[in-house]
Amino acid sequence: MSSIPASPPSPTPQIEIHDAAPRGLLGSAACAAYQSMAFLASFIFHFTLVVVLAMFTFVDPLRQRPLVTVIEPDMTQDLEMFEIELDPMDKISTEMAEASIPVAEMGMGGLVAASLSAPVLIEQAVDPKETVDVQLSDIAMISKDTDSLIQEIPSGTIGSAQEVVSNYQEAMDQIAQELIWMLSKDKVLVIWLFDQSESMKDDQQIIRDRIMRVYQEIGLTEEGQGDMLTTAITCYGQGFQLLTPAPSAVLSEIQQAIDQIQVDDSGEEMSCSAIMEALAQHKKYANIADRKIALILVTDESGNTADNQSQLENAIKAAQQMDCRLFVLGREAMFGYPYAHYEWRHPFDGEVHLLKIDRGPETAFVEQLQTDGYGKRWDAMTAGFGPYEQVRMAKETGGRFFMLPGQEDKIHRVTDRKFDPKTMDYYRPDLRPRAEQVAEIKGDPLKSLVTKVVYDLNPFQEDRADVLTIRHWYSRNPQEMVSQVRREQTEVMPYGRYLDEAIKVMEKNVHLRDESTSNRWKANFDLILGQLYAYRCRAYEYGVSSEQFLKNPTPPDPNRAEYMEFRGWELRTRKELVAADKTQADADRATKLLTQVTKDYAGTPWATRAAWEVKRGFGSTLVPHYFDLRRRKSDQKVPIPKL
Repeated sequence: MSSIPASPPSPTPQIEIHDAAPRGLLGSAACAAYQSMAFLASFIFHFTLVVVLAMFTFVDPLRQRPLVTVIEPDMTQDLEMFEIELDPMDKISTEMAEASIPVAEMGMGGLVAASLSAPVLIEQAVDPKETVDVQLSDIAMISKDTDSLIQEIPSGTIGSAQEVVSNYQEAMDQIAQELIWMLSKDKVLVIWLFDQSESMKDDQQIIRDRIMRVYQEIGLTEEGQGDMLTTAITCYGQGFQLLTPAPSAVLSEIQQAIDQIQVDDSGEEMSCSAIMEALAQHKKYANIADRKIALILVTDESGNTADNQSQLENAIKAAQQMDCRLFVLGREAMFGYPYAHYEWRHPFDGEVHLLKIDRGPETAFVEQLQTDGYGKRWDAMTAGFGPYEQVRMAKETGGRFFMLPGQEDKIHRVTDRKFDPKTMDYYRPDLRPRAEQVAEIKGDPLKSLVTKVVYDLNPFQEDRADVLTIRHWYSRNPQEMVSQVRREQTEVMPYGRYLDEAIKVMEKNVHLRDESTSNRWKANFDLILGQLYAYRCRAYEYGVSSEQFLKNPTPPDPNRAEYMEFRGWELRTRKELVAADKTQADADRATKLLTQVTKDYAGTPWATRAAWEVKRGFGSTLVPHYFDLRRRKSDQKVPIPKL
């Protein structure tokens, strides 16, 4: 990858100077007097003009913010940002000098971009000569382990972004030390900003009970005496609420304000807009009282997708302008996937509902396949990092993201792993602004290739959802069930052809992976290639096994308990292959590639995902689905909550 050329210097504009002084009969003294009067008149006129224009154009950046709107999180929002076309090329550059590679590529690769094109993959990657001019001087990456919390951090310093903590108490202790350091220099205003979702009620109570210890610890220090530290309590969901009429130094008032937090039933968490509002409402107080600001965001979600994309950089800018450090008490992101699903069982009819929550991804754009081979992902695999927006906000403001242990017992298909921080250092996400990453992805052949596959295989896009989704659940009515299977069989054929093309182009461009210096993007390529072989095998197996099922359907178990009601048929994976003469080669190739991923990237989410794919098996089968009637208490209806 050749170095990115610097922008050529702009030519100096030529200014024509016209001598407007009177000539002829006027002597030198008269000429000088005339020039002085002209200069004075010109100066007064232009100075007045500048002042008038300033009155009309100056706007407080904190007040120049849009209204908070509610937009249902949707995967397609990520895809509308830009489009990547994989154009034919004649030659791939092999120059990959380490000195010419941005810091982001030294094991901390950039993120993927989006594609809006139809699911057709061109056979070549982009021409590396078609590069874009990206300024690298402002790139700030995570480059070191967590610093001492007591050492002095100059204003504007970019913090080491992430700190893994075992519980709230550990996080609160570290925040107390951060506040003590800030108090050694200035008076401090702390703004607590709580997520109002139902899932955060227990967390709010924990913080309320433990906040006393924080303030007692600070009060014992010389820096924390008197009213040196004041606190404001705020909360947000779809909107924003200020719970303390004025910042307070009285602990009981602070705890009472936390008690007032109500659950927001909208299911929306407009995090970035709420941060901007909290800062705007306390700007005047902070200026008059001459206080530094620390804003502490408490949430278990990454926030509304649209709000994050449109307001993240504005929120960072607002905090930087007010010299505010942002701290986040948050949860681990999902690996390469924006969502997790909370299992909520209806209290009366016993049915389980999967409630979508925003938990990631750890990157600016998804860089993993959003399909499990049958359709939309429903798994929840932890990423080893916090959500991109929250970690970026903390880093850019000199704050810190405290990654709390997950409360994952209710998360659907969760795979929660604790990854070694030193190992994960080599796979850190790119935390630069999205706009910079969009520019870079277009000039990087490997990223462009992987991106094309990821987004063309995205079942969240409406224009390809039917082709990329195989039905999971089938009717217990035999005729309806046959109709459903027949429709899926017709969709599997174009899906298989796309997988053929995706495999072909990735195999043809393995050299791009070999030439890359990014551990993260090598891991992405290796995992996705193994998954493509596995998914092609399963797609073909589905066609054959479903046909066999229609010819000889397996009846529901006649000896099942009376309370186990037959509800229909469920599609599952299995080890056995029913069309091994056609699919064994793909199964063997997938096994080899995915097993190698588990070895090459041991102790990372890539290895966890690869092992999960192998464990699932590469075959397909239809099995009966039963419902335990003992779970049903009545037909009474209650609203399904939004988290």
